[in-house]
Amino acid sequence: MKKSILLAIDTSCDDTAVAVTSGTTVLSNVIASQTDLHRQYGGVFPTVAKQAHKENIQPTVTAALRRAGTTWDDITALAVTQGPGLAPALEVGITAAKAYASEHNLPLIPINHLEGHVLSVLAKPKPSKLLEVANALSIIVSGGNTLFVRVEKIGKYTVLGQTLDDAAGECLDKIGRMLNLGYPAGPVIEQFAKLGNPKAIPFPLPLTTTKTYDLSFSGIKTYTRNVLEDKTVSNPLTKQELYDFCASIQFAVFRHITYKLNKILQNMTFSQIWLGGGVAANTTLRRMIRETIRANGDKVHNPKLAVPYSKKLCMDNAAMIGVAASYKLKHKTDNETIERRPRWEVEKI
Repeated sequence: MKKSILLAIDTSCDDTAVAVTSGTTVLSNVIASQTDLHRQYGGVFPTVAKQAHKENIQPTVTAALRRAGTTWDDITALAVTQGPGLAPALEVGITAAKAYASEHNLPLIPINHLEGHVLSVLAKPKPSKLLEVANALSIIVSGGNTLFVRVEKIGKYTVLGQTLDDAAGECLDKIGRMLNLGYPAGPVIEQFAKLGNPKAIPFPLPLTTTKTYDLSFSGIKTYTRNVLEDKTVSNPLTKQELYDFCASIQFAVFRHITYKLNKILQNMTFSQIWLGGGVAANTTLRRMIRETIRANGDKVHNPKLAVPYSKKLCMDNAAMIGVAASYKLKHKTDNETIERRPRWEVEKI
C-alpha cells in the first residue's frame, strides 16, 4: 500500500502556511508571514491578507514540496483549513486547494483550524504511529481563540469553557498598543515581562463568582486603560515601570486562565492535558499551567502537560492541519462542496 503523504494548506488569518506530512510526521512546514504588511494597521487587514495569500500560495507550496524532498507524484491527498478564520483569507486557501486537487486528481480533506491546534501536540519530527486518544483536555490560547476543550476521542470535542469577548492573545496585543509596543505586541510584552515584577500592579481576577469555566478579558483591558491614564497623567512610564506593567498584565491574563483550569481539574480528571495556540509558546504560561496541574495531581491522576515539539507549531501553521487530516483519510468529501466556514465551531465537526 502506498504511504499516505499529504500536502496541507492553511490561510485562516495572515500567514500563508503549507506543510507536507505523513501521518503525524512533519516532513516540511513552511510559513510566509504577513506581519510587516499589517504592522501599519495595528492588526490584520482582511483585504491586504487576501491579496498577500494570493501572491504567496504558489511559492509556499513549491517550497514545502522541495523541503520535504517530495513531488506532486508522491502526494496522496490534500488538506485545507475550511474555518474558522477570516473569510477572505480562507477563500484563497480553499480555492487553491481545489485547483491543486483537480489538477492532480487528489482527494481534498477540509479541516477545522481549531481542531488543528488541538491536535498540534501529536505532530512529530520523526516517523511515528498514529495514536488513538481518549479523555484529554486541550487548552487553546491564541490571538483569536481561548478555550478549554474535552477531547473525548479524535473527532469528537466538547467545549468546556471559552472566552466571552477578546482572546488572551488579542487582549495582550491591544494592551501592547496602549503601551506603544507596536504590532504584534504579545512577544514584546513577554520579553519585557522577564525584566519586571508580576506583582507590581494588582489586576482584578475576572469571573470569580460564576460557576462556568468561561473566560473574559475585556475587564482586564479596561482596567489597564484606567491604570495607564492615572499613571501617565504627569509623566510617561519609566523603563522599569514599563517592564513591571508588562509583567503584571501578562500575569493577570495567565492567572485568569489557570484559575479556570484549576476549577476544571477540581471537578474532572483527564488522561492527558494539551496546550496549543500561538500564546502556548510563552514559557511563563507553560510554567503556570504546569504548576496548576501539579497542584491538582495525585498518585493516580497526574497527567503531564504536552506541548507542540516546536514553537513554530504553536502559531498558525499547516503541519497541524496535515496531522488532523491524517485521521480523516477514509472520509469521502466532494471537493466542490467545500466552502469557507468563518465561524465553524470545533464541537460541530
